[in-house]
Amino acid sequence: MKYMNCLICMLMIFAGWGCSDDTIQENKEPMVATDGGYLFAHMTDENYARLFYSVSRDAFHWETLNKKRIVLPDYCGHPDICQGKDGVFYMIGVQPNTGIPILWSSSDLVIWKSDKLKKSIFNKISDLGYKNEETYYGAPKMFYDETSGQYIITWHAGKTGNDGEPSEWKTKRTFYILTSDFKTFTDPKHLFNFTGSDEDMATIDVIIRKVGDEYCALIKDERWPEDAPEVAKTIRMAKSKTLTGPYTNPGAPITSLSVWHEAPILVPTVDGEGFFLYAERYPKQYDMFKASSIDGPWTECYFQGPDARHGCIVRVNEKVYQAILNVHNTCLLYTSPSPRDYAAS
Repeated sequence: MKYMNCLICMLMIFAGWGCSDDTIQENKEPMVATDGGYLFAHMTDENYARLFYSVSRDAFHWETLNKKRIVLPDYCGHPDICQGKDGVFYMIGVQPNTGIPILWSSSDLVIWKSDKLKKSIFNKISDLGYKNEETYYGAPKMFYDETSGQYIITWHAGKTGNDGEPSEWKTKRTFYILTSDFKTFTDPKHLFNFTGSDEDMATIDVIIRKVGDEYCALIKDERWPEDAPEVAKTIRMAKSKTLTGPYTNPGAPITSLSVWHEAPILVPTVDGEGFFLYAERYPKQYDMFKASSIDGPWTECYFQGPDARHGCIVRVNEKVYQAILNVHNTCLLYTSPSPRDYAAS
C-alpha cells in the first residue's frame, strides 16, 4: 500500500498536481482518544431519514453499531444533535405523514423521548414569501449558545411558486428561530444578508459553531455551476461576532469544485488543537478534511468512514461512549411512546 501511495503521489507531481501533506500522511497512525470518542448519528442512502449510530476513537476509523440496523425506530428526519445547558442532548425530526416537527431529547444518547412542536414555529416564514416542505423541514440544525443561553435552530426553505408550493433549489435561503426552553420561540428570520456576488446565494444545510469569540456558519453554496462556477455546490464558511449576525460574506470553498458536497459536520480533533470537517459527497459517502486552525488551510484526509448520508458527529466522554456500546451490541434503542404536545405556538 505504501508503494502504491508513493507511486500515486509521483504521478500527481509529474502531472502538475499537488500532493498534500495529508495525502502523504495517509498511513500514519491517528491519535486515539483515551476518554470517550466520537458518535456519528446518520442516515444511509438505503434507509433515508432513519437513524443509525457509528462510533470512533480517532475520528478516522468507524464502526456502525447495532449490526448496521436502525437504532431509533420512531425517528424520521435529518439528524443533528446538540447538547444543552442542562447536559441533555436534543435533535429535531418529523412525524411522517403529518408534517409535525418532533423534538427528541436524551440524557445519555441511549434512551430518547419525543415531544411534539408546533408547525407554526417553522411555517411563519410564509409572511416572508417562503414555504416549507414539511417532509423534513429543510433539515433543521441546532446549536446551544452558552453566552446567551439560547438555542438557535436553522433550516432552509424556498420561495413560494405560482402553484403555492416551494420553488426550485436556487431560491433556498436559511432561516432561524431562537428558544431558551423549547416552549416559546422567536419568529423566523433570515440568517444571512450577503452582498456582492453572494447576494443571491442559495444556502442549505447550515450549521453554527462557536470557535473562540467568533460564530462560524458552515454553509453549502447551493447555486449551480452555470450561476456561480467558482463556488457552486461547495462548503463555505461565514463568521460573526454575534450569534444571529451580521455574518460576513462566506470565504473561499473548503471542499473541491470537482465533487459536490453538502451536510457539513465540524468537530475538534482528538487533542483539541485543530478541527475535522466532514462533508457528504452525496449520495453515498462522507469525505473528511483537517486543519490546525478554523481558518485553514484544509486538506483532505483518507478515512474509513461508515456507509452514511446526512448526519452529525458528537464528541462524547467515556461514560456515554460505553453506554452506547453496551446497548448497541445487544438491542435496539428505547422506542418512545406517542409524542406529547410540548411547544407553545
